Amino acid sequence: MILITILLISSVSSIDVEVSVQCTTCVLVNKTCYNATYLLDLDAPFRNNIVITKIGILRSENVLFYSFEPRIEDLEYYKIGFVNLDAPEKTGVINSPNYVMNFGSFDIDQDRSLVYLGGNDGIFVLDTGSSQLLPYSSRGDPIESIFYKNNVYFVRYNDRGIVVKKGDYFKTILEYVPVNKFVIHKTDIIVFMNSFGLFVGRDKTVYRVSKNPFFRGLTVDLDGEVYAWWIDGIYKVIVKWNLVDSKVVKIAHLPSIGAMAFDNKNNLLFTSNKALYRLVETTYNCTLN
Repeated sequence: MILITILLISSVSSIDVEVSVQCTTCVLVNKTCYNATYLLDLDAPFRNNIVITKIGILRSENVLFYSFEPRIEDLEYYKIGFVNLDAPEKTGVINSPNYVMNFGSFDIDQDRSLVYLGGNDGIFVLDTGSSQLLPYSSRGDPIESIFYKNNVYFVRYNDRGIVVKKGDYFKTILEYVPVNKFVIHKTDIIVFMNSFGLFVGRDKTVYRVSKNPFFRGLTVDLDGEVYAWWIDGIYKVIVKWNLVDSKVVKIAHLPSIGAMAFDNKNNLLFTSNKALYRLVETTYNCTLN
């Protein structure tokens, strides 16, 4: 079972962006002007240096889940929080009393409203309808990254390859390839990160699209396109069936992004410190000062 704590949201945050002449909160993305709108502050027992590594939305309920680092005195070094974007007073943190979970990664089965969570003792599943948190798979294994697309895909900490769970059967893809974080493009091509850079992969073929090993994360929009973010902004991973034609391109200068996802209207959401923002297309001219 999960322990839900209701918290209050009170403060307003700010972020440094490239501003335009006509709109002081606008950001230029691929020659289109977007307004960076503050939504709310995520309210959780953050440590002093706030770290949010992943966000994702349960679309049927418009609930945002997020992975964060809790206070230094906490027994866990990762936790998962949540907030209903339509009713921000409905917020809390997933806990299991007297048990250390260290949930650092998660993904969502949108059709069944299930949230799969990876921690230091395998994968658990949260049934958001009944609020039950139950063991799912790979008990005893530390889980580094999870992705859901018809099946549960996951990476064990300090292991190689991506494990696919199909019912009671397991299959490893991209064997012998180190993988840290990963997502799946609409063409089923894997986009992944490791200490050697950013890669695309299919079957036994892997191609490096960037030597930068410091991208902070990956996310997928509602159209199945893949995006990454780094300290200087947002990047799109252009995925081609002929992997060597794939590339990564910077589409927006937006520093200080903690994590990114897309909402139910395919607007980009991002965190900066504990603040949550939404980019919404505008008709303003984003000519910079």
